[in-house]
Amino acid sequence: MTRKLFERLALVFMTLVMSVSALAQGYVPIRGIGTEAKALKGGLICVGCYSGSLTPLIDSNLDNKVSMGNFFTFVSGNGVSVKNTNHTYPAGYITGFNVDLGTSPLTTNFLSSLVISTYKAGVLQESSSSTSLLAAPAFGGTYNRIFFHFKTSREFDEVRMYQISKTSLFGKMNIYYAFAFDPNKMPSENNGICDDIIAGSGVDGNISASSNFISPLSYVVNKDKIGDGNKNSYGSIVLPVGVLGSYSVGVMDKSQVYPAGNRAGFVISPDDEGKWLSSEFLKNISIETYLYGKLQDSKTLSDVGGLINVKILSFGSAKQKLSLKTTKPFNEVRLRVSQTLGVNLGSLKVYYAFEEPVTCECDDKIQTSGSAISGGLVNGSSWNSGPGIFGLILSKMINPEAIVDANTSNYATATIPAASLLSIYSAYVTVGTNGLLPKNTFAGFTLEKAANLAGVGILENITVSLYNGNILTETFKGSGSLFSKNLLTTNSNKFYVGGKATKPFNRMKITFYSGTGIRFPQNYYIYNAFASKDDDNDGVPNCFDLCPNGDDSIDENGNGIPDCAEGCSAVNDKSPIIDSDGDGIVDACDLDSDNDGIPDSIEDLNGNGKFEDDDIDGVYGPVEVLGDGISSYLDLDSDNDGVLDLFESGIPVSIINQIDKDKNGVIDSNVPVGKNGIADILETYPDSGVLKYPLKNTDGDDKPDFIDLDSNGVEFDLYAIGKSDLDDLGAGFISRINDLDRDGIQAVVDTDLVRRGAPNSPLSPYASYSKTSTKVDTDRASGVVEAANDIKVYPNPVKAGENLNIKSAEEGTYTVFSAQGQLVKTGKFTSNTEVNTSSLPTGLYIIKIETKSTVKSYKVLVK
Repeated sequence: MTRKLFERLALVFMTLVMSVSALAQGYVPIRGIGTEAKALKGGLICVGCYSGSLTPLIDSNLDNKVSMGNFFTFVSGNGVSVKNTNHTYPAGYITGFNVDLGTSPLTTNFLSSLVISTYKAGVLQESSSSTSLLAAPAFGGTYNRIFFHFKTSREFDEVRMYQISKTSLFGKMNIYYAFAFDPNKMPSENNGICDDIIAGSGVDGNISASSNFISPLSYVVNKDKIGDGNKNSYGSIVLPVGVLGSYSVGVMDKSQVYPAGNRAGFVISPDDEGKWLSSEFLKNISIETYLYGKLQDSKTLSDVGGLINVKILSFGSAKQKLSLKTTKPFNEVRLRVSQTLGVNLGSLKVYYAFEEPVTCECDDKIQTSGSAISGGLVNGSSWNSGPGIFGLILSKMINPEAIVDANTSNYATATIPAASLLSIYSAYVTVGTNGLLPKNTFAGFTLEKAANLAGVGILENITVSLYNGNILTETFKGSGSLFSKNLLTTNSNKFYVGGKATKPFNRMKITFYSGTGIRFPQNYYIYNAFASKDDDNDGVPNCFDLCPNGDDSIDENGNGIPDCAEGCSAVNDKSPIIDSDGDGIVDACDLDSDNDGIPDSIEDLNGNGKFEDDDIDGVYGPVEVLGDGISSYLDLDSDNDGVLDLFESGIPVSIINQIDKDKNGVIDSNVPVGKNGIADILETYPDSGVLKYPLKNTDGDDKPDFIDLDSNGVEFDLYAIGKSDLDDLGAGFISRINDLDRDGIQAVVDTDLVRRGAPNSPLSPYASYSKTSTKVDTDRASGVVEAANDIKVYPNPVKAGENLNIKSAEEGTYTVFSAQGQLVKTGKFTSNTEVNTSSLPTGLYIIKIETKSTVKSYKVLVK
């Protein structure tokens, strides 16, 4: 790798990391404590109209789903509601639902059958229309996951989705979660990398179809390979039966937005790379870009002012890049094939989607000056056909010196006569280099077809020949060997023709023949000659090659840097572009993404290798498994007990004082973290990944302190730090979810609501508990247990309308909460008190009992 290339690569990598450290990902789920999921019937919240649990809509597992086929009836207005009782979302947010359609493609008919509405405090704010409801299709596994959404213009705390047609639409729909996010805070990617594949863990593939697409034999094969990060693997659009309609494949990036002004498109080839794509197929291919489901740019291949007219290209054995120059930002790009009635289009290989600056060209032109390869025209009648005779319409070459001058906009003009007029003549020109070029060099010419556009057979009349001096080394002609190395995406019909040398050479000649099918004189513009070396023969020219001895085609994390050229290419469900803790290592490669001293592998609480489904703040009783909306690997207080994870990690206080001087629960940015994101001081040696300090588990139970609400087995941590007043459920954790900086620390204890962490947070009260335990501690703990055992709440279950009895040796207060944490009823009690349940709907409730000596919670079922 050259020094210049290495420096460019390092700069790109730092740009990728540093430019997004304070930003957030999109499509953020509405989930956790304080969220409510309810069924709708007739557009209104209903009870008993859905047979099944709606908890999967608001739990931490983003792959859990609710099957809408369990509705008793399929009528207009059926749907679901998700409400956040802790937070009001500002106007301008994008909100909606992630669903799947089984194995069916998205159609416009399906889209028009749905409505998304927002509410605030139970009052309707706005509803989507047929033009405002958008869809960003995505597929996962065998299902087609789709984001239905619209952009709001009013505040809201609840989002509903329901069908408006009397069909069994919801019978085949599964709903995974609701989401809401600020589009203005999405990271913008502008890394300047050429042929930057759009792939990785933050990217979903998609398929969609028009409403009248009814061909049962049309489908996509290996759709997941289009976004797998391998530039040599592919999916195929198979269209064996032509009917009126369209089908598209594409990729959507959930993590970032790409800027206007770049190229965007796909690399494709016909199903048989040894044949031409039919003109009918090419005429019906379009490239489209979208931003959050809204169409941004669209160009068809036959649009002279947009994409290249690839009807005049021969594929040979090479793949082709098709792209447009974007005019608007986008996060999704689709390749659409529109069928014509009765036409059999066959199939098309789709390798990958990409984006890149419009300036992406190797400096490999052969010029008399100002280029990496010096050379000039080769004179002589056998090398240059000249300007013709007496102005007759004969084969001729005008202004050939323009091919090798420093102005790449200048061009030579080759004219060939019609087939019936002296067709034995040809136009040709030869360019020579000042040194011998090695084998595996891509060599050829940049052309443009003037005036009228010819059919695919036009390349059968062009030949590129390579020479070593006067000795012919090889010839590229027609679809058998002549191919286009790359397509130029300017507002013209420029294209490359040439071949890959198998022997050294220093001259290259292009010849145009009139052919048997040319009825009118033809003109071609020749802009320049190119020769791109490929020393390692991997198909990537040296000037773009980041892995001189490796495979540049593999980029599984999709950051534009081939895996062989970077230290980490991890693919997981953590962000490949966001650096949450600002330590210079993106989350996907960071073994401690939040810098709390606890490795992400430990914070993968269910041990399934996924990190976004470990949000279980609280306990299993009062709130099932719902969390605070922040998964543990990014949560600085994973159990919401008010004691930050760093202080419950097991790291000695003396070390914490060194690495977290402001005691905000985040290891300071000046502490070295090596390449793996774990503070070197905590490892056996830098980047070993092995911690010096065992994870703390004070009471030796099945939960380490950072997810244990009573780390010493006796007293809630929240109470030990003097915050018992924040325990609304009596379960030992903070359920008042308000976390604007999304660091997992709730506003009631967060001393910095803008940045991650809470400066001057208290150290764990159990930092030295095991060494300082005294008889006073033991006596106090026994008293708490004894008082708790004196309290009885019965009967349980209790029949709706009957009294619930509270019996206690002490006076106190009781508070009744719904299963979602809403306050339902409160009051005082003496030694024996009855609580009437006539006003309580059937369901699960939590009763918090508080006396002078203890606080305890009970689950009670009203039936």
